[in-house]
Amino acid sequence: MKHRLALEMAVAFSLIVIIDLPRAWAVLGEPASSVETDRVALAGQFRMIPAQLYTTQEITTSELVLREYVSGDTVFAVAWRGSRPPNLVSLLGSYFQEYQEASAAAPSNGFRRRGMIRIQGSHVVVETGGHPGDVRGRAYIPSLLPPGMTKEMIQ
Repeated sequence: MKHRLALEMAVAFSLIVIIDLPRAWAVLGEPASSVETDRVALAGQFRMIPAQLYTTQEITTSELVLREYVSGDTVFAVAWRGSRPPNLVSLLGSYFQEYQEASAAAPSNGFRRRGMIRIQGSHVVVETGGHPGDVRGRAYIPSLLPPGMTKEMIQ
């Protein structure tokens, strides 16, 4: 019963995200060139945080902090925290369908840990959690993580 409730909540959450939010995000697995478009669309503050093997491009608004992790010119991960979630359709791009299919199989494929729901497809991992007014999550492509980087570093 808990798995069914978690699945129903994930589906409802996804529908809200699909219907309600703007569609201008840097896309997972694609070039990072749209980050400035994201900043303008969100009317947010932009900050670049360089690291040895990747760069974090952070956009902050009154409702959301969105971090886009870039190695070379490819967005390999995104993370968010705020009062509203980002639009997963736009954020996941071509990986959204894989996420949807894995989410539909959630009773056998979904994993819930410390309030987070983890959906793992064959190429993408999406973790979401929180509660209304304080949502958080991350999505990443394990095969694109730079050497030495772990999923725990995506926050």
